[in-house]
This record gives sequence, structure tokens and C-alpha cells, in this order.
Amino acid sequence: MSFYTLREEDIQFLYSLLYATGIILFWRGIWGIADFTPLLKNVYFCFFVGLLILTLTGYMYKEFDPFSQRYRKIQKLIHNVVSLTRQGQPHEIYYYDEVGKHDHKLLPGKIKRIEHDYIVIDEKGHEQFIPMHRISRVHKGKQVIWKR
Repeated sequence: MSFYTLREEDIQFLYSLLYATGIILFWRGIWGIADFTPLLKNVYFCFFVGLLILTLTGYMYKEFDPFSQRYRKIQKLIHNVVSLTRQGQPHEIYYYDEVGKHDHKLLPGKIKRIEHDYIVIDEKGHEQFIPMHRISRVHKGKQVIWKR
């Protein structure tokens, strides 16, 4: 007769602990090896090699992208437009369609959510993803309030 049986959640928790222990021991080993390597004792060498690796792999540009500020501005504007439309102020968003080679009008009321760099709209029961970089202009009534 068993007093306790492991549930699926318990097994997943134990595996998570095992994985975390493995990762910690791996990095402890890396630090130990680095302590015995004469070249890695030089702080400047480590700094420049680390910077070189981050630059060559593109991680530096992915994390510190100066163009991401532009996308954040567009995201903030779209959030504001959706909020104002729900309050009764009419807005229109236009985006460029690469396939059709023309602008499409999007009413902010159709926007379901905004995920990362995409606007998700509900079109006839299907989700459609529109990239933020395709937005060409935003209108408030007849007035253009933002244009690429």
C-alpha cells in the first residue's frame, strides 16, 4: 500500500530542480576552468573577447536596437488610437499590402490585440497578423495624425 503517489506536476517540478542543478553545476565548472586558464585571468582580454562574441553573434544589436524605439512609438500610438476609438473618437489606420501593392484601411475597433511587432485583427473568424512596419498612416477623422 503506497501512502503517496507522484502526480504529473510533482514529476515536472522534480525535473525542473534537476535541470536547474545541472545548469548551476555546469556554470560552476566553467568558472573553475576559467580560473586555471592563464589567458582568462586578464580582465581586459575577457572584456574584449566577450564584447566581440556579443557583437559577431548579433546579440548586441538585438538587445540594444536603436530602431526599436520607433516601433515602441507606433505601438503606443496604436494603443492610444484603440482607446480613443472605444471612447467614441473615430480613427482609421492604413497599412501597406505588399501583395496587392496598395493601402488597406483598418478600423481600430477590429483590433483584437497587439503582440510584439504585430497587430492582430479578427477577420471573419480568423486571426490576421499585420506587421507594425507596414503601417503607413493614422487618421483622426479626416486629419492625418501620423505618417511614415
